[in-house]
Amino acid sequence: MNTLLQKTSIVLDTEFLYSEDYVRARRRVFKQLIQALLYENTINFREHALAVKRTEFTIRGQSISGGPVTYRCTGYRRASFGRVELSVDPVMRICNDDITEALSIREFLTEISSSFTIVVEFLERFIQELEHTLVNDALASFYASQQYLQSTAHGFSKLMRHMAYDDIESNLIKAHPYHPCYKSRMGFDVIDNIHFGPEFLPEFKLIWLAVRKSNCLSVASPSLIDGEFYQQQLGAQLAQFVAVLTTHHANPDDYLLMPIHPWQWLNQLLPLYSADIHAKNIILLGEGNNAYRPQQSIRTLTNLTQPKNHYVKLALNIVNTSTARGLAEHTIANAPVISDWLYQLVAEDAYLVENLKTIVLREVKAISFSSDAEAIASGKIACLWRESIHPYLRDGEQAIPFSGLTEIDCDRRPIIEDWVVRYGVREWLEQLLKVCTLPLIRLLYAHGVAMESHAQNMILIHKEGWPIRVALKDFHDGVRFIPEQVTHRERLSAIWTTPEQHLATNSSSYICASEPEDVKNYLYSAFFSMNLSEVALFFDLNFKLPEAVFWELLVNCIISYQREFPEQQRQFELFNLQSEHVIVEAHTKRRLQNESSVRINRLKNPLFIRSVSQSPSAVKEATS
Repeated sequence: MNTLLQKTSIVLDTEFLYSEDYVRARRRVFKQLIQALLYENTINFREHALAVKRTEFTIRGQSISGGPVTYRCTGYRRASFGRVELSVDPVMRICNDDITEALSIREFLTEISSSFTIVVEFLERFIQELEHTLVNDALASFYASQQYLQSTAHGFSKLMRHMAYDDIESNLIKAHPYHPCYKSRMGFDVIDNIHFGPEFLPEFKLIWLAVRKSNCLSVASPSLIDGEFYQQQLGAQLAQFVAVLTTHHANPDDYLLMPIHPWQWLNQLLPLYSADIHAKNIILLGEGNNAYRPQQSIRTLTNLTQPKNHYVKLALNIVNTSTARGLAEHTIANAPVISDWLYQLVAEDAYLVENLKTIVLREVKAISFSSDAEAIASGKIACLWRESIHPYLRDGEQAIPFSGLTEIDCDRRPIIEDWVVRYGVREWLEQLLKVCTLPLIRLLYAHGVAMESHAQNMILIHKEGWPIRVALKDFHDGVRFIPEQVTHRERLSAIWTTPEQHLATNSSSYICASEPEDVKNYLYSAFFSMNLSEVALFFDLNFKLPEAVFWELLVNCIISYQREFPEQQRQFELFNLQSEHVIVEAHTKRRLQNESSVRINRLKNPLFIRSVSQSPSAVKEATS
């Protein structure tokens, strides 16, 4: 295992900045940035078809000297929601008859900024996020390349397709496939990123605190018994921590125990919460014994010492993909309530249990600390515990993060290639679509709830590569429903509504909706237009299965469900998944403009059914 000093030396000698990994990272940031700007119609541009699946996109701007400048790139409009896919060719900058590759993200956005509406301070923040993303991605890719070369030289495999779930989770270096600020991690410096970024496979221990109950919001599933829970998390160390409290002349009954990220302890708690520490609202207990490793999301951690123990999600408060990664107080209040509600919905639905064998990874306990200082916002010190996937796996089953299905391994082959070849491209894909889609449309149609099932929020369970079922996760702010229309609404009486001040800075972050279209579009934004759209492109590029065929297979899957459950006809029409157009969130536009209003795109739906014989109404007639 490489020492931290060896990892740090990669940064200190700047070798990665001269590597092909840096060039690839720069081109990727440009590609995802321009794809998002074009797709979301954020900027003015011209689009000229050159051939089938080859279009020239032109963006005009003004150089710092005042002269005209043009950026040119090629790509095509995909069959998946009209998303833009740029080619591997670099973006070109044309100024004063000089044609060169675009090299500066800052220069690009500054020169074209007159072509779109933006708040000036938002632009500077956005540029900084992109520049951080470039360096972080180049460094991670360079490190992964070096590790692969070393592993092959020593005769052992560093291929993800041979790894167990927890190791795959940490080795996925692609990050968000759409958002251009996919590795911004604002708050971390480059060395912090090496210490705590998942690509570098760090192992570290959490800092444990005792926090005064009167300053806390604490919610737990009724299935938990606090003493047993902490004993499971800490073992013999629980008694040691209680002893620390007594040395502070503190009554253990007045405190809750919670972990915090070591980076946050050093960089946020000590400077911001010194008064609370002095007043013994916060008491440092010490370092935990268990080793943890970050998952793809950075702030969710896997217990390496006891893998069957709960994952821990922390309010790290860095900014990644243009979002502050805290844990708002209302989401802490809702996490166990929503988790238990969903868990019971699934447990009481024979189709979800017996046919689909759906797994719900509950968030069983959550804590948020509020400082006595009113100027410090709540939610900056918070954590929740989520069930591990391991206790749910049956004999012969293995798990892979859903985002891993579209990952290219270190040998330049898809992780899933051997599985797809063994079972057949169409057969394997049809099974995958059934396994991942049916639980979500069942929850929507039968229970009125939409899940934010982007790729990081799903886990595929397979047997020797054959898809079997999925696990769903991340519920504290990842569901949407109309309270009056869901199953067992009485079990949701304790949920908190989203505060107005939270909506003012994150207008699309809420749980309770008033219109069925809003619920449906929520599922579309995360699952169909992002998650499955990436799978569709991946199969087109790597297995020669056209995107249009992908969506036909998915339509068949949905229609098959509708034919099996004609009694849900009203729900099929209420949440019409086969409408001609859908509305999805404009992820990049909302970060460049005022977030007090929701930024959306109205798009052509690849699931749109043109044939009357295939419409939900016809399905009802065919089965009556």
